[in-house]
Order: sequence, then structure tokens, then C-alpha cells
Amino acid sequence: MFYIGGIVSIAIFSLFAHFFWPTFDADISGLIRQDRGKGFSALMGFISWWGMDYKMIYTVFCASLLFFVTSYKREAYFTLSVLIADIINILLKLIINRHRPDEVVIFPKFQQASFPSGHVVHYVVFFGFILAVMLVNSRINWVLRWSIGLLCIFLMAGISVARIYLNTHWATDILAAYIIGFMMLGVVILLYLKGERSQYPINKMVSKN
Repeated sequence: MFYIGGIVSIAIFSLFAHFFWPTFDADISGLIRQDRGKGFSALMGFISWWGMDYKMIYTVFCASLLFFVTSYKREAYFTLSVLIADIINILLKLIINRHRPDEVVIFPKFQQASFPSGHVVHYVVFFGFILAVMLVNSRINWVLRWSIGLLCIFLMAGISVARIYLNTHWATDILAAYIIGFMMLGVVILLYLKGERSQYPINKMVSKN
């Protein structure tokens, strides 16, 4: 039902924006794409950096390797699942083939399409899973858990503003990507937690209630 709800939400909002708020994308873009100084532009670039071309793949493999060498092998394998989400997103881009706000040169060519935002889907699934690991795994030092968790939240939230500010996506690309990304993340987390209730204290509490 959760996934059906996500698809229905995308369809309803698309119809609403088309018939009742046709200038939605332009209005949001105009609000965000104002000159806010070099510092803000640098921050938006930093947030987007983690999902740029090959860096996107490198960060996934580095995180997976870090989990693996620190004896979190199950987490290492699940971290790689974000690549499946990326492939699905690429297929959606090819099918929908929506143009970007500007004629920007993007490599590889299939990323030229705008809908849905690959950055947002990637960030939600990748950083969302790492956040989930930090929340449920008490074996990790609490300072590290909080630090990494807050960074993940910051990047997941900030990427929406960054992609619009950098003029690479429409607002509807972002909203749809969040819905799609959280649907995919839900699958990953459910599979990750399946059969692991006895391992994590947070799940014991949920089971008792």
C-alpha cells in the first residue's frame, strides 16, 4: 500500500500542478535561484559534489568497503543496493525524457534528462540507509552515530535546494525524486531489518509494544 500511495501521490500532484498551478516550477525556481553570494553557491556545490558522475559510485564503494573492513559485512552489502536504485532512476529518465531548465552539458548523455532527479534519489537511498544504520546499531560509537546521522540528514535535505539553485532541475523533478527515493529506501530498510530484531535494541522495544 505504501508504494501504491507513492505512485498515486506523484500522479495527483502532477495533475494538480498541471491544471491549477502551471507556473509551479517557475515560481519555485525564481524563489530559490536568487544570488545569495559566493559562500552559499560554494555550499550548494559541496552538497551536490557527492552525487556528481563517478564520485557517486566512488562514495558508495568507499562506504561499503568501510563497513566491510570494520566487520559490518551485512551493512556493506546493503550499501551497494543504492546502485540498483540509480539504475532504476536512469531507466525512468530515459522513459520520461524531460528537458532540464538549461541546456547544460552533462556526462554521461543519458543523465541529460531531468525527471526524476538522480541526485535526490541517490541521496535518499544512500544517505538514508546510512542514517538508518546509525539509528539502530548501538555497537557504533554514539558520537560517530550522531555526527554521521546529522550529516546524512543535512545532505538529504540540502540536495533539493542545491539542484534547483544550480539550475539543473525543476522543483517537480525534486518532489517526484523524494517520493521515488523514499519508496526505494523503504524496501532496502525493510530487507535490512528483516530477521535482525534480536540484534538491535530499538527493534526489541518496537516488538514489545
